Order: sequence, then structure tokens, then C-alpha cells
Amino acid sequence: MKTTAKASLIKKQQLQKVRTVALVQEKLARSRLVLQLERCHRSLLDNINDLLGPIIGQGHHALSRVELSTELSPVTPNLSHAWFLMSYRRTPLAWWRIDKCTLDQLASGYYGSFSSPLQSPLRAPSLSEFRLVKRLMRSALDVLPVTELDEDGLDLELVVNTTPMDVPLAWTLSFPAEHVGPPMMLCMTEFALGLMAEQPSEFQAATDLSAKLSQRLRQIPIKATLELGHQLVPVTSLEGLKVGDILPMNLHSRCPVTIGRRPLFYATVHNDDGQMVAKLTQEAFRSEDTTHA
Repeated sequence: MKTTAKASLIKKQQLQKVRTVALVQEKLARSRLVLQLERCHRSLLDNINDLLGPIIGQGHHALSRVELSTELSPVTPNLSHAWFLMSYRRTPLAWWRIDKCTLDQLASGYYGSFSSPLQSPLRAPSLSEFRLVKRLMRSALDVLPVTELDEDGLDLELVVNTTPMDVPLAWTLSFPAEHVGPPMMLCMTEFALGLMAEQPSEFQAATDLSAKLSQRLRQIPIKATLELGHQLVPVTSLEGLKVGDILPMNLHSRCPVTIGRRPLFYATVHNDDGQMVAKLTQEAFRSEDTTHA
């Protein structure tokens, strides 16, 4: 038998990360999406701080800064913090990282009492903490350009292993520098980015925009200049000029009417009921064409 191809087994540790080829249109769409996501930072910060209100009112620091990272390097979850995975119809959608002590304080603020002793952060999250994390993630997704999600299709689970996660986009929600705890983190999957789309412009052009634009252009005021005559004066004569002097003028037999610096017509000057008027007699460009011909 003739061998036409060979294959060899590559160990996972030696496997190189392979990126799919991205078309130019896909790169442009991704860059526009990133710019649109950056404009959501203020709303994202406000929404999360609203949910942190019960502990902020008790002296806990509020979030002060949001940073968007587009690094494609895998993120390894540190299980000393609480990591949660939200899936949509069994497909991973996003991860959320939160300090366990902050989560316990937040749950006490919503469902318990601040006077009750804090529980060990090593324990598994309670059902109330799961509900709070789901509210945090839903509040964050509400300000992002994600297509409408069916609430029944969302599932939340605790991350219990340190398997690296491929994260194309991640938000770091930081507390002030004096806060000793780590920042919160929202990591998106490629599936989540696929559910995002550029929002259409709020401005909708009128159906009769062309007609309205044409009408407005016709109403723009334009300055027309009628030149009655001119006189060439040497510089030495200008030095001796004073108020009351009379200058001789050479009047045009055909006075040019110009718009800007371009002559459009020639006109003659007349008196009509005591008012000086100009009568257009010839188009200037036609005269030029006839001369060159």
C-alpha cells in the first residue's frame, strides 16, 4: 500500500494557539463595535453602582473606573475570588468575577442584616448571592448592544476549576485606590460578541430631504457686486491724497456683475423713478466663449 499522508499526535501542552483568518470587513466591524462599547462605560458604571447601593450606604467604596481590554490571551480564574459563568441556552455567554467578601456584604445588605456576623468566604455561594450576581450581569448586559435575551434561557453557575478561558473582550470595574479588595471583572465570549450589533443611528433622514435641501440652498443669500468703473493711481499720488480731493474715474460702458470673483453678467446702469438700477444685458461667460471662438 502506498502512503500518501502522515499524521502525528501533538500534546496539548505543545499545541500552538491558532487564530482564524479575519476579513477586512470583520476587522472594521469589530473595531466599530469596540468604540461603541467604550461609549457605554458611564452607563455600565452607574448601573452597577446602583446595585451596590446597600453597601455603599454603609461605607463601602463605589466603583470609580471602567476599563475595556481587547487582549486575546486566555484568562485563568483565581478561585480565591468568586467566578460565575452565565450561559444562554447552554452556550457560555459571559463570566463575572467578584470578591467573596464584597459578595457576602452585598447579600447581607439585600437579604440580611449588617449587624449579623460575616460568614466564611470559603463556603459555597448561597442562593441569594447567585441571584445578586445574576442581577449584576443582567444590569451590565442591559447597557451593552446585545440583542434581546430570553430570561428563561439564562443560566448561572459557579466556576469550580482553573481551566483557562478564551476572553476576546473584558471589562475591569475598579474601586478607588484605597479599597483593599480586587476589582470586579466582566469577561465576554465570542458567542456574546456575535449577539452584539452596531446600533443604528438615532437620526433618520426625512423622505423629502433632497427637496428640502434644494429649497434651503436656493434661499442662501449671495453677495453680488456691480463695478461701475475703475481708476489706476500711482503710489506716489496716494501719498498726497487728503479728504476733499476729487479723483477722475473711467466708467465702464458694460458694468460687470460678479459673484465672488467670477463675472456672470454685464449690465448697464439706469435711473428708474429716482432709483439707480442695473439692467443685465449679456452673460459674461457667453461673451468669453464667443471671443475665444
